[in-house]
Amino acid sequence: MRRWIINKPDEKAVMNIVNNTDLSMLCAEIMSSRGVNDIETLGEFFNGGELSDPFEIKDMDKAVKAINKAIESFELICVYGDYDCDGVTSTVVLYNYLESMGANVMYYIPERDDGYGLNREAVKMLSEQGVSLIVTVDNGVSAIDEAEYIYELGMKLVVTDHHQPPATLPRAEAVVDPHRIDCPSQFKNLAGVGVALKLCAALDDGNYDMVLEQYADLVAIGTVADIVKLDGENRIIVSAGLELIRNSENTGLNYILDKCGISRDSINSTSIAFGIAPRINAAGRFGSPICAVKALLEEGEDSEVQVERMFELNNQRKETENQILESIIAYINENPQELNQRVLVICGKGWHHGVVGIVSARLVELFGKPNVILSVDEKGEVRGSARSIPGFHIHKCFTYCEDLLIKYGGHECAGGLSLEEKNIPEFCRRVQQYAAMNNPSMPPLSISADKVLRGRDMNVRAIESLDLLEPFGEGNPRPVFAILGARLSKIMPLSKGKHSRLELEYDGVRFSALLFGTSPEDVMVRTGENCDMLVTAEINNYNNQKTVSVKIVDYRLSGTKQEPYFAAKNCYESFMLGEKIPDSFVSKIVPSREELVSLYKILSRYVNTTYDNLFMRVGNTMNYCKMRLCIDIFDEIGLVLNNPVSKTVSVEKVTERKDINDSELFIRLQNMQK
Repeated sequence: MRRWIINKPDEKAVMNIVNNTDLSMLCAEIMSSRGVNDIETLGEFFNGGELSDPFEIKDMDKAVKAINKAIESFELICVYGDYDCDGVTSTVVLYNYLESMGANVMYYIPERDDGYGLNREAVKMLSEQGVSLIVTVDNGVSAIDEAEYIYELGMKLVVTDHHQPPATLPRAEAVVDPHRIDCPSQFKNLAGVGVALKLCAALDDGNYDMVLEQYADLVAIGTVADIVKLDGENRIIVSAGLELIRNSENTGLNYILDKCGISRDSINSTSIAFGIAPRINAAGRFGSPICAVKALLEEGEDSEVQVERMFELNNQRKETENQILESIIAYINENPQELNQRVLVICGKGWHHGVVGIVSARLVELFGKPNVILSVDEKGEVRGSARSIPGFHIHKCFTYCEDLLIKYGGHECAGGLSLEEKNIPEFCRRVQQYAAMNNPSMPPLSISADKVLRGRDMNVRAIESLDLLEPFGEGNPRPVFAILGARLSKIMPLSKGKHSRLELEYDGVRFSALLFGTSPEDVMVRTGENCDMLVTAEINNYNNQKTVSVKIVDYRLSGTKQEPYFAAKNCYESFMLGEKIPDSFVSKIVPSREELVSLYKILSRYVNTTYDNLFMRVGNTMNYCKMRLCIDIFDEIGLVLNNPVSKTVSVEKVTERKDINDSELFIRLQNMQK
């Protein structure tokens, strides 16, 4: 179960917005629930103005001067990029622009195994090829030693980056990074490709017209892929890019769109995030990022060949990702006690470094816990990726362990690290120690809803008005709505039972909602019962007939109490870790024989059920911790089959009488009360 956070708009502010703008009531309520409660702030959000002068960014004038000098003297310039989608699109944009200016230019992107950013081997190789000026995109601001080496070899450096700079900047002709503390530019949240776009505009005397007309599509893709906030200037860039993608002349991009089956008419930021970006990223993860660069630069059949290769690599990525995930699930099945840890730390041999971060993110979704995935290669070198949830700061956790680490980085919810194999056991212990000290009760995974949806909102005109809030993405997510107390009247299978369609009655309207990944028999609410849901709503246009399409994000039986659930869940995990339970809690978690009998009778009504479904049925009379302990007792004496990984329990067929006193856990719990 996830914690639901249902926001509430300010009614007075909403009416002010409605009376003074063309926004619908529903849009105004969403903006208010997100903290936009005045016309001025609303205007900043929709900002229909122009991008700011690129020369506002510190050192932009110096960068232009250095690059123009190299162009005029026909010195060899190298655009030095990064292997992710932001880095690839940055490389393509700047390389193509410089080439169009008549520059003597090449590009270079290190392979993933070479590591991120500038490295000495690549710098030496570029020097040997006759490069005079290296211009970085999406990297370089932390490359202090490599920058010195560049100048030792007689070359020059221009850095363009968007990452947080260190206290000391690298030696360079210019360091163009909006995050410099001495940079006066107002907008700081550009992706690397956004900085590259501004450099191109600066090289065109500060004019954005041509560079947006040529490159807005690629800049939008890199911006969305890098998960920077889609506000301010990023909103302008992505909006322009989405328009250009619909009529893009980029051969490789069009091949990608066609092969993904993405309609030009309905393309949005979601299409980029889940369709285009993963294919570009796959090249850097599993093959070479040069494949993606060539796909976006070349014309005709050559571009198509590279796109085909990108799709092959993406399939390999998916397959490898699933293999690693299956290995982790197999490990947890054999060691289910691991799921009681506050942070999952799991290590494997030879896991592909390019996908462990994706697997880590999937584990957060599966188990609702921060996790660190470590991979040991054939040389005994250990690298890892981590994903967390708001409330548990994974970078601070790494800092607590820094004496054990070779290198680490990240922020609250994501990080990476490397360490020696001999330090893995102590690292695991230290992570749990940090978590216990700082988060005795771990924060749950949460979902936010913008508002409670009313029956009158569920019409084509209201839902269609949400298009004005596009593009959706980081900092401006697609609206999520709460529907509370909808009566379920019918459940129908979709795609041969892989998914379900629920027919519901709510606030005077009848509607259907799609529940993906759940078969009708696994729906946790029965017909005739009331349920609460978090949903998204979009317009479906079929045969020129527009209808409202509702998709369920999460759901539960009406009346389910979430805060007692999370408190008791933390208590259960703490108990299973052998930690001391407060005396006042003991009587609340130890089940009586009568409670065990009662719960077993309820379980007997189901062939197979989930912990959450069972809690929804008994939560008013039994807390989650006590319920789980009952299940563990039943499992110990063979009455049920308990699967902590799938979070399911099913009643076993028994041929002989079972005695509760045969459960060591039951006896131990009873003794706790004495």
